[in-house]
Order: sequence, then C-alpha cells, then structure tokens
Amino acid sequence: MAVPPEPSSSVLVGRGRELGIIRSLLDRSAAEDAQTLLVSGDAGVGKTALVARACADRDGLSTGLSGTCLPLTSMSIPFLPIRSALRAVAEAGGDFREVTAKEGEFVLGFDAWLDRRCAERHVVLVIDDLQWADRSTLDAIMYVIAGPSSRRLAVVATLRSGEVGLRHPLQRWLADVRRLPRTTELALGPLDRAGTAAQLELLLGGSPHQSLVDDVHGHACGNPYFTRLMVAGLSAEARAAPDAFPGDLRSAVLQSSFRLSSATRRLATVLAVGGRPMHVDELAEVVGEDPGQVRIRLEVAVGSGTVVAVGDGAFWFHHPLNAEVLEAELAEEDRRDLHARFADAIERRSAGQAETDAAGAAAVAVAIADHRDAAKQTREAYEGALIAAGLVGGADGRAEQLRLLRRAVALRGELPDPEESVDTLLRRLRTVAADAGATADELDAVESLLARVDPEAQPLVAAELLVRRMHLRDIAGQAFIDVDEMREAVRLAEADTTSPQYALALAELAHAEVWAGHHDAPAHASAAIAIARGTDDLRALSHALAAGSMTAGVAEDAPTAQALAHEAVEAARAAGDWWAYVHAMMWEADAFRTWGSAAYSLLIRDRRVEMVERGGPHAYAAWMSAVEAQNWLIIGDWQECDARLRVVLGSDPGPLGDVMARLVAARAATLRGRQAEAESHLLRVEELMIDGSAYLGLEFDAVHAEVRFGAHDHDGAFRAAMNGARKSGAPPTRCEWLMPLAARALADRVQSEHDDGRTDGDALETLDALVARFPHVIRDIGPTTGIRGSLLHAFDAQYAAEQARARRHPGEAAAWIRAVDAFANAALPWEEAYSSWRAAEALLGRGHDRRAGAAMLRHGLALARRLEARPVERELGDLAERARIPVEEPSSAASAAPAALHGLTERERGVLDLVAVGRTYSEIARTLMISEKTVSTHVSHLLAKTGTANRVELAGLVHRVTDDGPANG
Repeated sequence: MAVPPEPSSSVLVGRGRELGIIRSLLDRSAAEDAQTLLVSGDAGVGKTALVARACADRDGLSTGLSGTCLPLTSMSIPFLPIRSALRAVAEAGGDFREVTAKEGEFVLGFDAWLDRRCAERHVVLVIDDLQWADRSTLDAIMYVIAGPSSRRLAVVATLRSGEVGLRHPLQRWLADVRRLPRTTELALGPLDRAGTAAQLELLLGGSPHQSLVDDVHGHACGNPYFTRLMVAGLSAEARAAPDAFPGDLRSAVLQSSFRLSSATRRLATVLAVGGRPMHVDELAEVVGEDPGQVRIRLEVAVGSGTVVAVGDGAFWFHHPLNAEVLEAELAEEDRRDLHARFADAIERRSAGQAETDAAGAAAVAVAIADHRDAAKQTREAYEGALIAAGLVGGADGRAEQLRLLRRAVALRGELPDPEESVDTLLRRLRTVAADAGATADELDAVESLLARVDPEAQPLVAAELLVRRMHLRDIAGQAFIDVDEMREAVRLAEADTTSPQYALALAELAHAEVWAGHHDAPAHASAAIAIARGTDDLRALSHALAAGSMTAGVAEDAPTAQALAHEAVEAARAAGDWWAYVHAMMWEADAFRTWGSAAYSLLIRDRRVEMVERGGPHAYAAWMSAVEAQNWLIIGDWQECDARLRVVLGSDPGPLGDVMARLVAARAATLRGRQAEAESHLLRVEELMIDGSAYLGLEFDAVHAEVRFGAHDHDGAFRAAMNGARKSGAPPTRCEWLMPLAARALADRVQSEHDDGRTDGDALETLDALVARFPHVIRDIGPTTGIRGSLLHAFDAQYAAEQARARRHPGEAAAWIRAVDAFANAALPWEEAYSSWRAAEALLGRGHDRRAGAAMLRHGLALARRLEARPVERELGDLAERARIPVEEPSSAASAAPAALHGLTERERGVLDLVAVGRTYSEIARTLMISEKTVSTHVSHLLAKTGTANRVELAGLVHRVTDDGPANG
C-alpha cells in the first residue's frame, strides 16, 4: 500500500513548549521581523501536525502558503512545493500570474509577489519534507530567506532528520541557511511516556490501561504516527498492543527498507534478529560472509535511513520498531535458526575473551538466554535464564531479573528433571518482585506458594504469606485489608508465640481492626510491639510500631503516635522493607504534621527522596508522590500538584499509585473545569479498583461527589457523599468534606426546585434527617492538632452555611462570611473561593448589602483566578455581570487611599494591598518575604486600626474608599 510521506493527525499532545516557540516566532515575523524556522525530526514524529496547529492559531491574521516536496524518482518538477502552494492560492481566488510569466525568472517573480503580499498582510510559507526538495526549490527558498528582513514573512520548513546524512545534498544548503540571521532550528523528539498516554486517551476515547501505555510506548518509542497505527481499532479497555502488527504499521515502518536490495534487506533482517547494535565482524560471523561486503551493505542501509551508525562503530536501526517488524516478517524456522546461530556465536566469542566486568558478563548471559529462548531450545533457555538472573543485580537490574525468573518458572514445567524446585524458584521470584515493587508478580508468587504450603505442617510460613497477600491485594486494588484473614494468620502463628511471624500477624490484625473500628486493636498492637522487640526481625518490629502509632493516634495520644511512627520508619528503612516504610511514613506524617499544611507534603517529599536514594522501588515512590500531590492540591498549590502527578502518571506507578494519582487528578480537573478529564480519571479508578468505596484509605467518595458536582448532578453527588458517610469502622480519607458536600447537594436540589416553581419538601426533610444524624462534620482518626482543629472548624462553618442556603435562612450571608474567614484561616483556598461565591451571592441577593457583596465577589474572583478555578470564576463573573459590579483587581489599593486609611505603617500598607486582592497569609508571606506569623500580626493591627472584624470586611473597606460611585459597589 502507499504510505503518505509525512502523516499528520488531529491528535496533538505533549507539544506545549514547541508550540510556544513557533507561535512566538510567527508573532515576531508578523511585526516586520522576517523569520526562518527549520523543524526536524523522524518521520511520523508530528512535525507537520505541529506546524499546522501553530499556523491554525493565526487563521484570519495571516496568509498561509503550504507546499510539500515529494520523493520523485523518474522525473523532476522544478519548484514543485512552491507551485503547489501557489495553485492553492489560485483555487482560493488569488492571482499569481506575474510569478510564472517568464519561466526563467520564476524565483524573482515569486519573491516580488511575496513582497506585495507581505505589504498587505503577514505571510507564512510552509515547505514540508525538505529532504526531498530539488535543487531549484532549495535555491528559491534560499533567495526568499535572504530577502529583506523587514518583510512580514515567516518561512517554516520541515525535514526528516533520519534521512539527511552527511552525504545528503541538503547538508550544504542547511549549512548555508544556518549562517543567515533570524534562522531558528527546532528538533522535534518523540513523546515521553506521559505524552503517549495522553495521545492514547484521545485516540481511544478513554483513559488507557497502564499496561497498554507501557506496551505501546515500548514499541513505538513515542512516535505519534506509529502509536496511532498500532492502536487502530483497539478499545479503551485494551490492556496490550495487538500480538501481530497491523498491516499499515508494517508498511509505514518498512518504507525505507523497501528501497534496499534483497541481499541488503536480508542483512538488515539478521541485524534485527540480533536484537542490539552490532559490529561488522559480529554480523559477518553469523551470516558467513566477508566483513568488507557486510560493511558495504550496512552503509547502503544507512543511506536509506533504515540503519544508523551508533557509537563505537556499531550499527542499529533508526527506529527500534524496524527491528521488530523485520524479525516478524521472517518464517518461524528461519527465525529460530538465526537465534540459535547468534547464541552459538556469542558463546564462542565470550569463551575466547579475557575476563570481563560483572556488567559485561551479565549482558552476555542475558543475550545468550534470550537467543536460546527465541530458538525454542528449552533446556538451554531454562538454564540460561537462571544463570543470567543470578548475574544481573542491583536496582537497575530488577526488571531484567523478574523477566528471566518468570521465564524460568514457565519453562520449568516443560522439563522432566529440572534442578531447582518450584518452591525455590517462586521464593526467588517473590523476593526480586518485592525489591522491585512489582505487585502483580509478587502476588502471583505468593498465591502460588500459598497453594503449595500445608498450613498445619508449616503454620508460620502460611501466616507470613497470608499477611503479605493481604498487603499485595490492597496495593493491587483487589481487596481492602481484612480482619478475618488476619485472625487466621494469628491463629496459625500461635504455633510459636515468640516468633516474628506472630508479632507480624498481631500487628496486621491490629492494623485491620483500626480500620474496622474494633476495640481490641490497641491490645493487639501493644502485644505485637512487645514480641517484636524480643526478636531480631526489623520488618516485624516496623509493622508492630506502625500499628501502635495508629492506635495511639486514634486515642489522640499524639506524642506516642509520633514516637512510634518515627521508630517504625527507621526500622523499615533498616530492614529494606519498602512497603512497611511507606506505611509507617504515612502515619508519621499524620502524627507530626497533619494534612492541609505544606509541612505535610515536605515531610513526605523528604522521605520519598530518602527512599529513592536507597534504591526503593518506583511503585512505592509513585505512591508517596500521589499522596504528596493530594496535599499540594488541598492547600491550593496546583503547580506542585501537577508536577508530582506528571511524575506518577508519566511512568508505571503500580495499581495503588495509579489509583491515588488519578483520584487527585480527577479532583484537580473538576475544580478547574475540565470535566471530561475528571470523569476519564474516575473511570480508570473504577477499572483498577473492585470497590473504590471499600478502600477507606482513599478519598474515593469525596472525589466522586465533587466530580458529580462538576457534571451538575447534585443527586449523584449526594449519593457519593453519603456512601462515604455510611461506612462502618473508621471513616474514609477526606471524610471532613462529606457532610458539607451532602448538604451542598441538598441545597442545590432545593434551589433547582425553587427555580422550577416547585415547593417539594423532600430535600429539606432529607436535610433535617442528615443534620439530626450528623450534627457536625465527620472527624477522621488521628491526633488533634491546631491545624486539624482549624480544618474541622472551617468545614463545620461550611456545613452550617449550606444548611442556611437550603433553608433560605436570613442569616445565610453571615454564615457564608464565617465560612470564608474559617477557610482562609485553615489555608484551604478552593473552599474559600467557593464560599466567597456563595457569600457574594447571598449578600447581593437576600442580604441586600451591595458593598459587602462587591468586596466578597472581588475577593473570591481574585482567589479563583489564582487557582484557575474556572467554574467558580465563571459563577462569580456571571454574578458580577448581573449585579453590574466591575471586577478588575485594584493595584496598590491601600496605598492609593492615604487620607481614608491614615495611621498605617509602610509594611501595613503593603500587607493591606495584598489582602485587598484576596491573597492568603502564606502568599502574602512569600511575596513580602516575612513569616506567616508576622502577616497575622500585621492583619490584627489593621483590623484594630480600621475597626473591621475580619479580612473580608478589611478588603471591603479598601474597595469602598477607592471606588468612585454607586455603580462601583
């Protein structure tokens, strides 16, 4: 089939930086500063789509000329892309007859025509696939680029970097153009994993499975065109790329190799089977040919763009997918034969070489094992996998060890007399999987070992496996921690009540009982600590101490919770048990810092960095990053939140890290008005978790409710909030949000009924029942701190304000003002912005206080704009328009009113300027480079000097003394 020279797609992701560069260049050229841009990159990387998107932004502002060079072989058409561009102008009704009046003066005529067009408006000339341009075209473009610098002209050319080698005729032209002024080069690389994931989400119409992202990115290596072809026809539920490459993909990948002779293509196929960059003599040994002839063919392949010369004189494919497709084209018998020959050749070479370093020996062993396996030499492949797995070591080698050990376990069943027992292999696989944080692999190994163990004959082994299975099922999203299963582990471990297994089982029983709300948890945790201290098992001690910290926190014994959690982290780190480390660290952060503060995120960040430096697995680092991102979002630092989420979602974070990150991403998206994105993240969570609401350690219900609000589904939001409120045992994470969200849903329902002219009292009756059952917000477990106290006070204030809104109470405005001030004090800016909207709405409506309402509106709008909280910003903007209130932020408002605000110090005026535009204490402190405590002191002085009661009244005073008339509020 025919393959387009440079495919383009409407899907364009991960190119924000590059788009910004091109847009800036086009803007400069529109300001009479002519520019030239050379965009290079591999075929299919998205050069054409990128340029087209940037140019589309100037529709109506610029004249666009676009032509494409073609790989013609039997004829040459002078000025082909320029003629094509001009033909499009003619079809649009333009006139370019003067350009072609005299064929010999085409270049001069075209340049003169451009002069006239540039005098009328900005012109963008785009030439695609410059590597196929004829000499006349290159000369014409060079002449245009060297023209007057004051023309409103941008020349944008794309070229395939992989097909412009040192001997390519374009090289000299490029060297000349680079010496000209106002020339910019932009090398377009492949998408990273996060970019591939974003592209797949758009292509498939849903959030892709991480396994699919890994599979596609591993094959396509971030090439958007190859990615699109690879997943054509797949659904969003697909977990892997197709086993066989689609025909369109094979044709696109092999396009450059179609130009090779059969002998050269055969050599390229042998290189593909080799699976790595190879030297001439290595290939010559396998194919049995003269090295000189092999080198000639390789250089031909390089010239075609199929193969490239890499470091140390080796050769490999321009894109790794070339190797995969070429090998797949081979007949099975030929493929096996070549793999066997490669394995033999590597063994001969390694036997004749001097002793190599450990890394070199491991690489040789892995290559031999892989070739033996591909050759279907079962015994040799099995033995080779075990040898290679033993040689591959360190954190960087864990994934390779896992792959080899999985292969060994699978091949063992095909052999009549293998040396290693199944149990030995499974234990080895489990250990490596645990070190790598490979949840699925470790869980499979643990399940297999449990199926093989006799609990009555080996009760301690069975007990330890039951505990670990509970952890792994939790991480994998299969089941939340279970009390009954841990009781069984304790029963089995009672075979030796002095053993670390008994301490571990008791600790995890206490862990499960805390979440279930059982009263025996403290006793079991204390017993576990006492027993663990009598053993030398740091892992058991860490779990026991973490359980003790949990029970102390529930009892609000903060000093004990802090001490035990800190010791638990240290024990887990010393033991190298990273699950225990993360588990203990979470309770340490909760005991020391309390979520809702920057210090909480910073403590988690420090622990995460410490773990990574010590070789901890990425899956656990992702888990910690997701928790860190969650807290950054809570306190309004969405930039830090986005940075952490990109790290998590840009890799394979494991099931739990993926779920936690997507819950945070869903909330961040809905708060900023990106509803489709939010719902996509929640769909992915529901795919990964059997029952998200059962996982009390997750914020599933609160996030679900907020996303339903984003969809204007107040009934769905109410059900989600109540689903979290009705749980037995410990409340779920972010339970403090649930009652305000439930009351908000009921208030929205009352408002909807009122707007429709209905007076149905069901919503108010439901609200009465809700308040009777939950007179205050639900309080999470953990010690009470000053921060937690302010958080609970703020949510109680919102809960009361939502009730007043539902009941249309005369004191609604005052209730919302209390909520605004409480959320400001608690440093919860998203809730402060929402409450500001409701307060402004109440003040400008039934509150009949235009000045206070205007001040509150401006305060909320400034906050919403800083947060990029688009839904709240739109509501406040609409409210301002209806109330005819100007919403521009005043500049130095306090400083502009010296007469009305006399007696203030210079520092107080600086603080007041920022208070007036809705800045939080932490923002004011950062701006003025003072502490938050100092800010609080200045605000107290300002309140006393101005006679105002709170920050909102203070901001309102500033706006009143600087407004010029009644229309200004």
